[in-house]
Amino acid sequence: MINTNMKEKTKSLLESLINMAPTQDTSLIIESRGTHIIASAIQFLNSIQENYGAEMAEDLEKRLLSSIRNRNNGKFVRGTKSLIKN
Repeated sequence: MINTNMKEKTKSLLESLINMAPTQDTSLIIESRGTHIIASAIQFLNSIQENYGAEMAEDLEKRLLSSIRNRNNGKFVRGTKSLIKN
């Protein structure tokens, strides 16, 4: 069994390490997440263009951008299903 003194030293050491860690800059987090999202969106659009005709790919791209702008992913899903059925 670890004695109480050892537990206190370990706790103190961990607290010191946590306090020494740099705080995360929110702007860097936003920049990083934005970069990843944009790269994924570009790959997704390329995939759409490779797998569908020009007219359908353009329509899906418009629906995607509209869904992002309106913060409504259901609209994209419904539109995709209706386009693929036709």
